[in-house]
Amino acid sequence: MYRLGIDLGSSYTKGVLVDEENRLTEVHCVKSGYDFNNASAKIVAHFSEKYEIAYPVYTCGYGREQIKVPFVSNSELIALSRAVYQVYQRACSIIDIGGQDTKFIQVNAQGQVDKFKMNRKCAAGTGSFLEEIAFRLDVTPAEFTAFAKEATEEVKINSFCTVFAISEIIGMIKNGATLPNIIIGIYNSIILRSVEMALVEEHVVITGGLPAMHPMIVSLFKKRYPDSDSPEHSQFLAAYGCVLLNSK
Repeated sequence: MYRLGIDLGSSYTKGVLVDEENRLTEVHCVKSGYDFNNASAKIVAHFSEKYEIAYPVYTCGYGREQIKVPFVSNSELIALSRAVYQVYQRACSIIDIGGQDTKFIQVNAQGQVDKFKMNRKCAAGTGSFLEEIAFRLDVTPAEFTAFAKEATEEVKINSFCTVFAISEIIGMIKNGATLPNIIIGIYNSIILRSVEMALVEEHVVITGGLPAMHPMIVSLFKKRYPDSDSPEHSQFLAAYGCVLLNSK
């Protein structure tokens, strides 16, 4: 029997399958869309095709209680912290960059949450911020990374608002700024908004869908904070933590 953790996020719903030894066996992700129950049903159906799932399933995220199969709801912050501690077994600062918000969590040496902060007032610096810019520039995530590697200097993005940032970027293009240099500026603006949330004192663990889709963000983080890392399946860690929180 396998246990299932589901993180029903604003943009994507992530599922993880965990074995009896608390080992992460398989992951799966779908777009959340407008119906969290439909998204979670797709996750359950995907894993049920090959595995026998033990109920209830363990959930977190925006739609954590909008699911029809038996479930146990969990705090996303605590679940993410539990999974990160499972991986690193040390005190750390977590910066989680999601679709609609960015979270800062400080975890102590015992794996407990000392403090946390969330940015919910503006989407700047989140996945939706980058998606909107990518849509306007007609650039895919893979192309973002490729362009960033060609940058020769950073063009600083000053606007905190997504709408104003797009206008600023269009103006830079008209004035001759190259796309690679602009993209490096976009990435660095996301990092700046993340670290401005709180004082980063410990080992930095970068999680969430955005760094998973844009590995260049992790590379730029490491230039600023050499003691930083982004673990494998970073966008699935909150779902994994849901199962760990309910393990004996």
